[in-house]
Amino acid sequence: MRADLDHAPYAPPRAPVTVPAQIDGQLRTLSVLHHVLGALSLAGSLPLVVLLVFGIANEAADDFADPAGIGMIAVVGALVVAALAGGALCIRAGLDLARRRRHGLCVAVAALVCLNIPLGTALGVYALLVLSRPDVRAAFAATGTAR
Repeated sequence: MRADLDHAPYAPPRAPVTVPAQIDGQLRTLSVLHHVLGALSLAGSLPLVVLLVFGIANEAADDFADPAGIGMIAVVGALVVAALAGGALCIRAGLDLARRRRHGLCVAVAALVCLNIPLGTALGVYALLVLSRPDVRAAFAATGTAR
């Protein structure tokens, strides 16, 4: 055995964190809604992916001679990347809300989600209102990762 392990005791288990039922319910609701919006965003990017593939195939047949076609591929490609990144961030924030971790990331995602009109705006404003309350911040801080 290693010598440094003989002297270092195991860390005691963390005490269970008790969160009021109202906060727990609101965070659970926010988590589910973030998952739903993230799934809708990912599903909504599928038609854009199909459009991108057909656009690239069409332009490849013409040896990418049309500048407007190349510009359209760039725009649709940026929309695909934005939709996939937004959906993934929403799902990640939903997981973090359920676990009460990464408060800063949850707030940032809630602010970005406000740009997704109309569903995202409603969800983002509600999330920002809930996440800005001191008792919710304390619930995040109790888990040890309130960043």
